[in-house]
Amino acid sequence: MDINSRVEAAKEKVASLQRKIEDTQASKRDQTIGQVLRSKGETPASVRAPPSTKLRRTLKGHFGKVVALHWSGDSSHLVSASQDGNLLVWNTVTGNKTQSVSLKSSYVMAVGMEQGRGQMLACGGLDNLCTVYRLGAPEKAIEMASHDGFISCCRFLSEDKILTSSGDSTCIRWDIATGTPLNTFAEHTADVMFLSIKPEDNNVFVSCSVDKTVKVWDVRAPRSSMQTFKCHNDDINAIEFMPTDGNAFATCSQDNSVCLFDIRACNVLNRFGNQNSGSTESSMPEEGYTSLAFSRSGRLIFCGHSDGSVLAYDVLSEKKTSTFTINGAHDRVVSCVGVSPKGDALCTGSWDGLLKIWA
Repeated sequence: MDINSRVEAAKEKVASLQRKIEDTQASKRDQTIGQVLRSKGETPASVRAPPSTKLRRTLKGHFGKVVALHWSGDSSHLVSASQDGNLLVWNTVTGNKTQSVSLKSSYVMAVGMEQGRGQMLACGGLDNLCTVYRLGAPEKAIEMASHDGFISCCRFLSEDKILTSSGDSTCIRWDIATGTPLNTFAEHTADVMFLSIKPEDNNVFVSCSVDKTVKVWDVRAPRSSMQTFKCHNDDINAIEFMPTDGNAFATCSQDNSVCLFDIRACNVLNRFGNQNSGSTESSMPEEGYTSLAFSRSGRLIFCGHSDGSVLAYDVLSEKKTSTFTINGAHDRVVSCVGVSPKGDALCTGSWDGLLKIWA
């Protein structure tokens, strides 16, 4: 056989094995978490719904679209990024701004705050740079250049290391002091839109992409991903680990669906929202989910929507529809959501230039 025939035969074998894997995974999807719980004779407590959930603070200060936010580790502050060219640090108790950082480029798309002492910020966007600032001396910025596409997400591993995801289809782990890349994670075939670090284990993270896949990575073995998951049939916009369990994580997509995965099961545990998300034949909506965040207990998944609403899904519910919805949370696209590490507040950011804190 010539080389072309051998390549085609190998591709066909790989496709056949992939179909077998998918068929085996589908056969294992026999019960949801809620069904397992009820089979043991336990009944989940009911979920509190609005009007108990109220708007507590409206944070005004940006003059452009708010595109990203991130809470501090102690829940007392959060940082937001806007296309007005500023990062703003907020006191989440008083609602006051505590610091402003002016950016060289207003086309920012991502922001992150170091979770230990909360004295470092990072941001990135269409300038293809990840820039790190120290709150005491924001003028002494460290610029890290290696990506060939926009920066879509940045998360601190420590005060010395940071992870970024990019439109160049890769994620990079950086040494902050030298501004040099330590590892490049390159298996996605399209823009990587978001990443999330495993709780209590900074060696493992997950990434999601426009290529409709989710990949699990270990920084100690960067050459290939540990696992690959598929569930959606359109761009996956956000991903986050369940805070109480470093094995489960959720994704949301432009196809209006939310999927819950588990690393141990190597499978989808549940799917909420659009139930046609697994079919490539369904028509693609113009509007979809932009962002998500888990409640502190992991019971609820909050999702920001491009229609300005925020939906909450109950992980233990048999219903595929939202448990409750905050309609009209914002006047425009809800671009980012985040639950405080203490679990007592939800913050939403929007293209209307506002951030709102709900509790």
